[in-house]
Amino acid sequence: MTAEKAEILGPAVAVIGSGPSGCYTAQALRKALPGAEITVFEALPVPYGLVRYGVAADHQGTKAVAAQFDRMFTRSGITFVGNTRIGVDIPSEAIAEAFDVVVVATGLTRDRRLSIPQDPDARVIGAGRILRSLNAFPDAAATAEATATEPLGSELIVVGHGNVAIDVVRLLTKPAEQLHGSDIHDEALASLRSRPPTAVHVVGRSAADAAKFDVAMLRELCALDNLRFAVEGLDPSTSGPVADLLRQTVSTDQLDTSATTAVTLHFQTVPRAVRTERGHTVLDVVGPTGTPASYSADSVITAIGFCHDGDGFDGCEDTSSAWDGDHVYRVGWLERGGRGNIAENRKHALQTAKSIVERLNGGRHRREHGAGLAAVLPYLRHRTSFDGWQAIDDVERRTAGPHRCRRKITDLDEMVAIAHGRSVNDDL
Repeated sequence: MTAEKAEILGPAVAVIGSGPSGCYTAQALRKALPGAEITVFEALPVPYGLVRYGVAADHQGTKAVAAQFDRMFTRSGITFVGNTRIGVDIPSEAIAEAFDVVVVATGLTRDRRLSIPQDPDARVIGAGRILRSLNAFPDAAATAEATATEPLGSELIVVGHGNVAIDVVRLLTKPAEQLHGSDIHDEALASLRSRPPTAVHVVGRSAADAAKFDVAMLRELCALDNLRFAVEGLDPSTSGPVADLLRQTVSTDQLDTSATTAVTLHFQTVPRAVRTERGHTVLDVVGPTGTPASYSADSVITAIGFCHDGDGFDGCEDTSSAWDGDHVYRVGWLERGGRGNIAENRKHALQTAKSIVERLNGGRHRREHGAGLAAVLPYLRHRTSFDGWQAIDDVERRTAGPHRCRRKITDLDEMVAIAHGRSVNDDL
C-alpha cells in the first residue's frame, strides 16, 4: 500500500490493550499507514501489560522490549490513553462507532484450571497469579483470581511443562542474592516464600522430548547451585537437548550434597485428581507405565495455560461478545488462546496489521476518516497520558531499593496522582 493512498484513507484506529501484541500491531500500522490516527487504550494507568506484569521479574532482557515501545509513543504520533476501561469508562459501542478499525489486544487474564476432580479445600493456585504478584500487579486492580499472597509452603507441586512452569519454579527457588537487578516485588516474595522450598515436583503429561519449555529456560534452572535434580519418566531411549541436559545435571547433582531444594521433573505423568489428606494437598497421577502414584505438598501450582473470563480485570468486558463488525480484529493471546511467546505474538501482530491494511486498501472498511479519539474525549475524565507514564517510570526507577532496577508502584491512586503531577494526598 502506498503512503499516498494511506494518507487519503486516513483511518482512525483504536487498539484496546497496550501489551506487546497491541503495541506491535500499532507499530506496524503506523509504518504502513502514516496518515492514520492511532490510539492505544489501556485499563491501567501504565502501559505494556504482559511485559510489565507477566514476564518473570528476573528476565530484564525480555522486559527491555518496553524501550522500543517507549520510542514508538514518543516519536510516532501514537496516542496512549491509560486508566481507561473499555466497557466501564467508555462503552464498547462508542469505540466501535468512533473508530474505523478496532484492534482488541486485551490478552488472557485467568489461569486455566485442571479439568480433573478437585477437593474444594485443596490448595491449588494458578501460576499466573503468582507471577503477577511477584511483578507487583496493582492492589486495587487485583481480584481474588488475579494475585496470590498467602504462603505457599515448603513442599510444592507444579503442574505443567511450559516456560511459565519453569519461571515459577525458578523464582520460588532462586536465592535472594541472585535476584539482584530484577524488579521483583519483595513484599510479595516474602509473603509467598519466607525461604526457598525444600521440595518441588514438576509434573506433566508430555515426554521429555516433547515438553513445551525452551531448552534455554531449563538450562537456566539447572544452573542454580542450590537445586538438586531428579527425573522420573525419562525414557532411556530418548535423546536430544532436554534429555541430554537432564542426564548431565542429575549425574552432576549426585556428587553435590550442598543443595537445599530437591526438584523432581516427572514426564509422561497424567494428573487424575487433587484431594486433601491430613492437612496436605495431594495430587493423584498415573505414571508412564500406567502405575498410579500420589504426591503430597503444601500447594499445587497450575501452569497449564490461560483463558479469558469477563470477570477478570482486563479492562474490557468479555470480548467474545462485546464487539461486532468486520472492522474489529483480535490479536495476540486473545485470538490465539494463550499460545506463544512475545516473539510469536509479534509475528501474529504483523500478520494482523497486514490484513487490516489489505482490507482498507480493498475498501472493506469505511473510507472516510472516522471521528476517532475526539468522539470519545468526554468519557476520558481520568485518563493518563504517555507523559504521565514517563513520570511514574521515573519515580519507580529513582525509588528502587538496593539491588533492584525499579520499585513498582502498586497503588492505583498513587499512580494516577504522579501521572497528573500531584501528590496522592491532594485528593484527600
